[in-house]
Amino acid sequence: MNISFTQYVNKKIRDQFSNYKDSVIFGQNIVAGSRISGLGSQLENVNGVRAINSINSENSLMGFGLGLALSGIPTLFLMKQHDFALLGIDQLTNTTNVLRNGRFLAPFIVLMVVVDSGYEGPQASLSSLDEFASLARVPVHYLSTKESIDMAFRKAESPGLHFLALSQKNMKKSIDKTVTLIAEYDKAILYGKANEINEEAKIALIFYGVEISFAEDIIDNIGISEKKCDLFVITQLTKEDGSSNLFSKVLQYEKIIIIDIGKSEIHFSSELAWLLKENGKNVHKFQRRSSNKWSEVTSDELEFGMDEVISLIKRSP
Repeated sequence: MNISFTQYVNKKIRDQFSNYKDSVIFGQNIVAGSRISGLGSQLENVNGVRAINSINSENSLMGFGLGLALSGIPTLFLMKQHDFALLGIDQLTNTTNVLRNGRFLAPFIVLMVVVDSGYEGPQASLSSLDEFASLARVPVHYLSTKESIDMAFRKAESPGLHFLALSQKNMKKSIDKTVTLIAEYDKAILYGKANEINEEAKIALIFYGVEISFAEDIIDNIGISEKKCDLFVITQLTKEDGSSNLFSKVLQYEKIIIIDIGKSEIHFSSELAWLLKENGKNVHKFQRRSSNKWSEVTSDELEFGMDEVISLIKRSP
């Protein structure tokens, strides 16, 4: 039976919080109405969970969650829009700085829906996860595939602040995908086409973002090409310093193409590109370009196309 991203994330929440004797989950309409399109389904029935329909006061709510984690109570703030987290930046930065040195006794998870479906307007289209990772100095975990969701919730068991980001586009989609798992790294997953391992691949495609259909389409459309390409889906948005096993693996490729679909003005993906170039690698990067259209009601399409990426893949180094 097919299961949607929403259903799978909801199951992971219920499974994880059922392991705690006493915990709190809160957010707007999580146990009423649509329950954030089902993300909050049945949370009030999990043993030991106090599920709270909260008010719209994100700065206070962030402080509430940090205080609970300081007291040893596992907590989840389920947010229907990433945009609203801007109102809690003071807590996420300054309070977290005070608490980060071993004072957290439990996890505080902030699970945000990134509104990327288009036509929602400038107050419901934020995708600035790099800035959040930078200001709070904690990773943002992309909930972009089944395996990345599993990885994110495993890491979110440890005490401290954890950001998890889910694409609105994905919420009703089946979690099944056209690519299959080949290997896991500390902050990425290597995928390939089903039943096909590119042992001689010379090109690495590294994808940053909450929704990977663009990368999946590229892998599908180069199938008839003699060029072999491996797809690395980033699972954890954090600074790259060259010490990760992902970095060591990517150094083995002749050509590296990085795609970043976030709307940040700063990019952790640029750190990776710079380090790879310092090591003499042939690196190309596609990222979104800031535009006045971002402040309008638009379809929110990428500023680059699949044909551009495929052309680069097929081109000789």
